[in-house]
Amino acid sequence: DNPINQTIMSTFMRRRKLKYATANNGQEAVEKWQTGQYHLILMDIQMPVMDGIQATKEIRRLEKSYATLSTGGASSVDSQGDGSTAPSSTSAAPSTPFHSSVIIVALTASNLEADRVKALAAGCNDFLTKPVSLPWLDKKIIEW
Repeated sequence: DNPINQTIMSTFMRRRKLKYATANNGQEAVEKWQTGQYHLILMDIQMPVMDGIQATKEIRRLEKSYATLSTGGASSVDSQGDGSTAPSSTSAAPSTPFHSSVIIVALTASNLEADRVKALAAGCNDFLTKPVSLPWLDKKIIEW
């Protein structure tokens, strides 16, 4: 998000003693998610490099790939992002840091129903419009 919104959200998270990280674009968000340290992603829809819809779709695609790999199923993961795949080994399931699907909440200035539908169809669990009501967000974080 823009620096002002990042500062507001960072202050909100710090005051609630929540661990958090920021990403400057969708690709960075996907890379940070891959560390397995996140339970909730507040995904800005309009970001450079890779937008929030694309990043959400990529995270959901990777979750499915990792789930298949962790159960020992035959699958392949496009780790280069260029369409090439590497076969997985079915003899030993790899250890991954992912235990359940991450909650992804779309953040956007748009309040159009079509944008909400697009975000939810991409795999977002919820949709928040900016400016975000911090008391409302606090309740939602507890819910999620």
